Amino acid sequence: MKTLTVFLSTAISLLLGTAPLTACAQQSEAHKMKQSYQSPGKPGSKTAINYKVSKERVAVGEPVQVYLTTSNIKHDITARLQTTDNLILSSDSLMTFKSGTQTQQSEEKVITVIPQTEGIHLLTIYAKDLSVAYEKPIAIQIVAGDKPIQDYLEINGTLEQQDDGETVISMPAEEK
Repeated sequence: MKTLTVFLSTAISLLLGTAPLTACAQQSEAHKMKQSYQSPGKPGSKTAINYKVSKERVAVGEPVQVYLTTSNIKHDITARLQTTDNLILSSDSLMTFKSGTQTQQSEEKVITVIPQTEGIHLLTIYAKDLSVAYEKPIAIQIVAGDKPIQDYLEINGTLEQQDDGETVISMPAEEK
């Protein structure tokens, strides 16, 4: 009797066309679970270097400490440090953060920079995970002086009002 019931229900579902739909639904559901993939987006290093600056604004000649930390890194990270003109780096310009295979604690390194003039200075860290071929730049801003930041910004061009009311920045072309 059970065989007849199963046979009849299968025959009826085949005639009505519901069996293939349920099979397809089950297959597509299983297919969705296997295909759960998220695009990584743009290629970029997984290096995670966090930083903290001891002071936001300093006087000219006053040392500034920059604290660099990493945590839970899988591969060693090299960091190449570069400063803009008139910002002196008083530590080595190349450092390595070791991977935490034995311990999961973060590693901290301290860098000291000294601005020589008033203005906005940049300390750029080029971090590279040793398992990849590209570097991740991290720019840290150091402001020396007590003027508003707008006074230190360079003006690249002039604002001009066009006949149609649109404002355009006119920048002169340089020939070489």
